[in-house]
Amino acid sequence: MGEPRVVADVLASVVSRGDRCRWPTALVDECASALGVAGVGLAVTDDRVPVGIVAATAGVGRAGEDLQFALGEGICWHAAGARRLVQAPDLSTDDRWVQFGRSAADAGIAAAFSLPLQVGAVLVGVLDVYRRTAGPLSGEAAGLLSIYGQAATAVLLLLTGDDDDRLDDAAGLTELADIRPVVHQAAGMVAIQLGVDLTSALLRLRAQAFATGRPLRDLAEDVVARRTRLDGPPDEHRRTPR
Repeated sequence: MGEPRVVADVLASVVSRGDRCRWPTALVDECASALGVAGVGLAVTDDRVPVGIVAATAGVGRAGEDLQFALGEGICWHAAGARRLVQAPDLSTDDRWVQFGRSAADAGIAAAFSLPLQVGAVLVGVLDVYRRTAGPLSGEAAGLLSIYGQAATAVLLLLTGDDDDRLDDAAGLTELADIRPVVHQAAGMVAIQLGVDLTSALLRLRAQAFATGRPLRDLAEDVVARRTRLDGPPDEHRRTPR
């Protein structure tokens, strides 16, 4: 069976789940099952860096994605910049992302792989794979990852309506990520406080939430209500006096 046919079969299985909002979760679940891995995550990018998680398998998949976005480093960041498959078959000996490697080990992740998703020259997302045991991807697994990467790209395009303008400014793609309106509002306020762009502000929010052990939405609500400012170090939780 040719690869295009296999990709079509994967897409048919995913869209058969019914509601469009279930497609990304169906895709990462099926990818994890097909590859026999502990977790899979799908994130969107703004053509430069990852900006939001669209879907992740429960447990290891969600942990791996949350860690990368909280820390602002990891294999998906590398893949987005390199525009090629990046492999970390043994995170315990990989010194490219020290914080991520250490935190991933604590979460039970021994190996990780990240495939950038592109439409022509435009980067639209990354598909991440996590394993509990160290070791490289087999040739068969790499082939399956390529197939699911093509299917993931198609799902992102289907969910955004395949609108070129939406792809150019990434607005349509970031709408798919699990970023609630209050988080967008808080990111805008943090961007002004720190004098940075919105992507950097969102990463700062995630880092603060991770460092303080708080849900991202709760922290965002405090920022919007002006109970908290994020113009100090990531682990410094400054609450505004009442």
